[in-house]
Amino acid sequence: MFPRFDLPLTSIQKDLLRRLALDGPQKRAGLIAESGLSPQTIMRAIAPLRDGGVLREIPIRIGERGQPARELRLIPGQLCLLGISVAEFEVSVCLRDLAGTIFYREKAQGDLGHPDEALACLERMLDAARDALPEAADCLGGGIAAQGFMIEPGRRLAARGGIAAWSRLDLHARLEELTGLPLALENDSRALALCVADRVRDLPQNAFFVHLSSGIGGGQMLSGRPVRGAWGNAGSVGGLIPRGPDRPTETRIRAAFGVSDWRELPQVSQAQYQAGMDWLDRAAAQLSPALQAIWALMDPAVIYLLCPLPAPIAEALIARVSLVSEARMSTLAGLDPAQLHLPDLVPWPAAEPDIAACIVAREAALAAEGWP
Repeated sequence: MFPRFDLPLTSIQKDLLRRLALDGPQKRAGLIAESGLSPQTIMRAIAPLRDGGVLREIPIRIGERGQPARELRLIPGQLCLLGISVAEFEVSVCLRDLAGTIFYREKAQGDLGHPDEALACLERMLDAARDALPEAADCLGGGIAAQGFMIEPGRRLAARGGIAAWSRLDLHARLEELTGLPLALENDSRALALCVADRVRDLPQNAFFVHLSSGIGGGQMLSGRPVRGAWGNAGSVGGLIPRGPDRPTETRIRAAFGVSDWRELPQVSQAQYQAGMDWLDRAAAQLSPALQAIWALMDPAVIYLLCPLPAPIAEALIARVSLVSEARMSTLAGLDPAQLHLPDLVPWPAAEPDIAACIVAREAALAAEGWP
C-alpha cells in the first residue's frame, strides 16, 4: 500500500497546489491579488500546508526597503502522484511528485491483452514504485490511462485481446485494492489530451485529439473541458475507421516502413522507405473520412495527432489527409478556402500514457468542482 495524503483540502488549497504544480513558485502577494481573497484567507489556506511539510515560504528581497516578499514553493518529493497505463501491448507505471520530478518509471511490453498478464506486470511495478517513494512522502492519488471501450464509466472497460475477461474485471476497484489510493480511471486518449493541454498553455478551447497506437482512439475538449459522453466513450474516432491492412495505427505505420522501432528508420532501404510512403496514401484515405466527420460534427479549432512518429513521417501523413469531404466541397463550391475555417492538423509525438495518467491523478485530486 502507498502512504496516502490525508489532510482534507479546501478548494482554495487545491487551487494553490495546482498553481504551484503548473506554474512553479508563487508570490503570496500575487495570489492575493489574482484570487481577490483577503490576506487572512490566503494565510489560513497556506498554514496547514506549510505546517504539514508540503510547501515552504521563502523571503525574497526585491528592493532595499520594506519587508521582503514571501514566495511559496512545493517541497520536492513530499506530495506524489501515481500514474498507471494499461494498453494491449504495453503497461507502465510512473511515480512523480507534484512538481514533475520522476522517482520511478517502468514499462513492460508484449502480448498483454488479457488482464491476468497485465495485472501480474503491474503488481510487480507497483511494488517497485512503492519502494522508490521518497522517505516521508505521501501520495495524493493515482490515475489510470486505459485503452479500451468503457462499459461502466470510470470503472470497467472492454479491451482487445481479452474483451470478455476485461469486461468482467472492475479495473478501478482492483487497482485501488493494490495501491490503497483513490484512483481515477480515464480513457488513454482522453488522458493524453489532458497531458497536451498541460503543455500547451494557449490551447484552443475547442480541440480534438486523435491517438494512434496499437489501436485508434480520440478525445475532445469543449470549452476547455474534456467531453466524456453518456458512458465515457465520446470521441472514439477509431470506430469510424474500417479494420484492415491499411488501418492507420502506429503499429501498422512502423510495419509499413519495415521497422520495429523508429530508431531503425535511417537504416531502411530506399525501396522500403518508398513502400512506406506509398502505404501512407492508403492509410490517409482511411483516416480522412473520420477527420472530416470530426470537423463537421464538432468544429474544433485544432486536431492533434497524438502518435510517436518521426517528424518526416508525421508530416507526410498529414499532407495526405483531406479534411473536406466531396459532399461538403460541392455544397461550398466557390467559397474562399479561408472562410472554411478548417482546423489545424498538428502532430504531437510525445504520446506518454503513464505521464498522462499522472495528470489524470492531479486533476482528480486538485481540479475544481465537476471532475471527472
